[in-house]
Amino acid sequence: MAFDSKHYLHYFRLTADRRLLFGGRAEFSQPDPASTRTATSLLYGAMVGLFPDLAGTAIAYAWGGNVAFTRDQLPHAGMMESAYYAAGYCGHGIAMATYLGEQIARRMAGEPIENPLFDDSFRPIPLYRGNPWFLPLVGAYYTVKDWLQ
Repeated sequence: MAFDSKHYLHYFRLTADRRLLFGGRAEFSQPDPASTRTATSLLYGAMVGLFPDLAGTAIAYAWGGNVAFTRDQLPHAGMMESAYYAAGYCGHGIAMATYLGEQIARRMAGEPIENPLFDDSFRPIPLYRGNPWFLPLVGAYYTVKDWLQ
């Protein structure tokens, strides 16, 4: 998988059947059919910007979903209220989830694992109660940061 360094990052790779899988964070809203269509359009434009020869190519599949971000933009793993967890990959879950999953499994098996990403007192995001009201603000902030880079 290749990805860029933007806050609204884009990633891509060739699949086993030689098709391009292209994705990224296209918008900061709750996933639904309309937001998936919007994200598809935005990502299509980014894909063609990066690979101009793909202009006019049909999109076979599109999907959307939530991305878990933490306040410090680092993943965390640990145990809270008798439950082990590994989460908060901030859009980079493919490699890190595999790594932290293995680390937390070793800890669950009783091995005394020390890891700087282990955090048994994970602090919640202030004023967050399950409704991510702040996502449009975060999206605007990162859009400006990407423009300034």
